[in-house]
Amino acid sequence: MTHGHNHRPADVAPGTVILCATRELPGGLQWAHLPVDRFLWAAEELRDGFRARVRRTVGDPSAPVEVVEGA
Repeated sequence: MTHGHNHRPADVAPGTVILCATRELPGGLQWAHLPVDRFLWAAEELRDGFRARVRRTVGDPSAPVEVVEGA
């Protein structure tokens, strides 16, 4: 991720993925995380809804979303 906001596989709880949305602001980077059950994330038809949710949390409907998977 950008500007020193990094993720490691060890940051992810077993059985989940973490979605991270980021937004550039004048004072720096704003970010939001959404943990998602790995079983639910595997359902392609649900993924856009999860991405939209974390983007709403960060306040930008077009924010990039990184998917962080555990080891």
